[in-house]
Amino acid sequence: NVLDIVTLANCVLGANCDELALACAADMNGDGSFNVLDIVTLANCVLGQNCGGRIDDAIHSRIIIQDNVVSIEADGFIGGVQMTLQHSADFSIEMTDFAFPGTGYLTSGNETRLLVISPETDELFSYSGDFEIAEIIVANSHAEVSVDLPLATSFSLSDAYPNPFNPTTTMEITLIVSG
Repeated sequence: NVLDIVTLANCVLGANCDELALACAADMNGDGSFNVLDIVTLANCVLGQNCGGRIDDAIHSRIIIQDNVVSIEADGFIGGVQMTLQHSADFSIEMTDFAFPGTGYLTSGNETRLLVISPETDELFSYSGDFEIAEIIVANSHAEVSVDLPLATSFSLSDAYPNPFNPTTTMEITLIVSG
């Protein structure tokens, strides 16, 4: 029931599922790890009494970051999103109110792990501050979905290092398109 879903979501956020009694049963997809794929599978089994997947399951998704809001677009049903964000100290986050219980986040230092289970809208969360997505898993009702992350919206060139240099130096360039 929903208590199992919330328990599983909390242990995924806390990265302590191995400490649960009967933890092996929480690995719903049998991949040897505990993540949003297991939560979505359990939620769909509990809610829909259907463990075989949905006809309208997404197979591809795209993350959009615009106007301090992170959203997802997909070609079908998205059951859940799990992200790990690396961010500055002044980063703050507000999760969507339109998702299943178990949706939430846990911040430790400059890293935030978040889960959005069965989002009812495209919006996942709003934020302030700078961050980058270190890891992401998007799931439909029973499997992982491919996800495109946003590209850089401008170009930049870092300072040369080491400086002074002899005989070589390194610079990092960020471009809008691959090249």
